[in-house]
Amino acid sequence: MGRAAAVMMASVFLSRLLGYARDAVIAYQHGATPETDAYFAAFTIPDFLNYLLAGGALSITFIPIFSRYLAEGREEEGYRSFSAIATVMGLAMLFFIILGEFLAERLVPFIAPGFPPDQVATAVRLTRIVLPAQAFFYLGGLLMAVQYSRNRFFLPALAPLVYNAGIIAGGLALGRTHGMEGFAWGVLAGSFLGNFVIQAAGAWRTGLSFSPRFDLQDPGLREFVRLSIPIMLGFSLVVVDEWMIRIFGSFLVAGAITWLNNARRLMQVPIGVFGQASGVASYPFLSALAARGEREALWDTLSLTLRWVFLVSCLAAAVFGVLSREVVLVVFKRGAFRIEDTLQTASALAVFSIGIPFWCAQTIVARGFFAMKDTWTPTLVGTGAWLATIPAYYLLTQRMGVRGLALAGTGGILLYAMVLYGILMAKTVGRKGLSEIREYLKLALAGGGAAWVGSLLLDRLSRYFSWESLPGSLVRLAAGGAGIAAAYYLIGRLLRSGTVRSIRRRGDILRPPRVAGSPGAAAPGAGPPPFTGE
Repeated sequence: MGRAAAVMMASVFLSRLLGYARDAVIAYQHGATPETDAYFAAFTIPDFLNYLLAGGALSITFIPIFSRYLAEGREEEGYRSFSAIATVMGLAMLFFIILGEFLAERLVPFIAPGFPPDQVATAVRLTRIVLPAQAFFYLGGLLMAVQYSRNRFFLPALAPLVYNAGIIAGGLALGRTHGMEGFAWGVLAGSFLGNFVIQAAGAWRTGLSFSPRFDLQDPGLREFVRLSIPIMLGFSLVVVDEWMIRIFGSFLVAGAITWLNNARRLMQVPIGVFGQASGVASYPFLSALAARGEREALWDTLSLTLRWVFLVSCLAAAVFGVLSREVVLVVFKRGAFRIEDTLQTASALAVFSIGIPFWCAQTIVARGFFAMKDTWTPTLVGTGAWLATIPAYYLLTQRMGVRGLALAGTGGILLYAMVLYGILMAKTVGRKGLSEIREYLKLALAGGGAAWVGSLLLDRLSRYFSWESLPGSLVRLAAGGAGIAAAYYLIGRLLRSGTVRSIRRRGDILRPPRVAGSPGAAAPGAGPPPFTGE
């Protein structure tokens, strides 16, 4: 699993770099304006459509089905199910895309109720451009799942890179003359090339057999729908948090949605590189253990992954929290992006950073449930966490503005991750899992202590280096980051954290328990487990 996680981290890291290049181009050309707010709001309806048809969960719902067909030597039957799923769900996606194109004018005011009429019109126009991209994401997700099941990872890893490159190219080519429409057309081009064309070629190279097949009785399709229904019906906080930012952010000053979006994108660096990468890489191992009923081994594997992820995410939270102004200035402060935009984005990032360990943790813990073919529990818990935090979104936004909106989402993800962890522990090892909590508390304390040390260090550096200049911010990032990392390690050692003390033996952290017959054990022809480019 360590090799798969490392490759996945490299892919996600490169994708995030291109993502920041994309956001930096937007910030340079347009800053934080009503038009950029409308651009980010334009993704709400397409995202909802993808969520409604469980497009973001294809690696969770389709891979186990297709992998089982392959393992049982029923490859032809597996491809028939693939054809049925691609045909039926593809037609459903096409229907909703056409419906969304017609209803965009009526739907956008509901997802951005605070926008004035001219801003609503801009959001409607941009929504209609990016909406068809969901068809390429959905079909591309199925094509990538086929490749993962065959242990083919390179072309799926290119999907987010080509997608972001398409947005950047669209913005550079058309942004000056067509505003944010240039980036929207880049979304469409990038999704078509990266998520569909390249993935179709990759899937065909693995032996994919496809023919249109509208068969509602296909057993693979029926199982796919059964696993997807909880995801389709629920409104998990993991997805809805971003919608809440756009909805409540539309009532704040112009630029607020852009500030929050940029801060959230920065927060997603460690979440994607460490949390999502490790979660997806561990999923096949967890699925194999769950299929044999080895729940205690499943818990052991999940705990090893989660401890390592918590180790790096607590450090990331300290760095992003203390150095938020410096991070934002280095990434975004150029062109039309003003110092006020930098301060507002940094204030949101400082709050978002508190939730980084919990965002990372939920990606691991949720896959423990998915491995046991339980899609209901994460969805119900996530929906409950969202409903519980709706009052917080409203009240904190009213009282604290941008920081309040960020704080509401952070509190919600903390609640979701902790409840989900407790339920999984009860379903697998019971009270024996309580000993793990002590280790997570030590890592959290080490992160908090390191943040305090970093704050003291920055106060000293302020005498010589100002964060308001690029050279000053770079020096503060280097010195502050090194100081926080050193303090984190030393405090972790003082607290006798087993995970921190294992850093010198990092192979022990990345490698899952070797359970006889599991993917973690040596097997003829075994390759790294599949992963996605989320």
